[in-house]
Amino acid sequence: MIKKILVVASFLILLFLSLFQSTLVFSQGDEIARIAIETLKRQIRLPPETEIKFIEKKESQIPGFYSVKLIFSSADKDTPVVVYIDQPGEKVILGTLFVRGENVTAKKAGPPRTKK
Repeated sequence: MIKKILVVASFLILLFLSLFQSTLVFSQGDEIARIAIETLKRQIRLPPETEIKFIEKKESQIPGFYSVKLIFSSADKDTPVVVYIDQPGEKVILGTLFVRGENVTAKKAGPPRTKK
């Protein structure tokens, strides 16, 4: 009986730890996305009705930085933007990244799309 209780308790502890760890990773992603959105709002003049949507966060080609893809959504089009943020969330790069002559930022962001 005690053995069954220990097995169930161990399982519950492992389940809790795995959920807690994924919550920490997700929270960091949320913080990085929040920093990207807030920085863009402060640095770029956007019409008041423009929405900024978080799309994805990936490791960047810049060591120690994430690339965060966002979409500026206005009444007539969606414009993708990539922001580079260091892992602690202290440094933000707004601009175009070229690697060996290739515009990596434009490739990651993709073209603007008009709404129909």
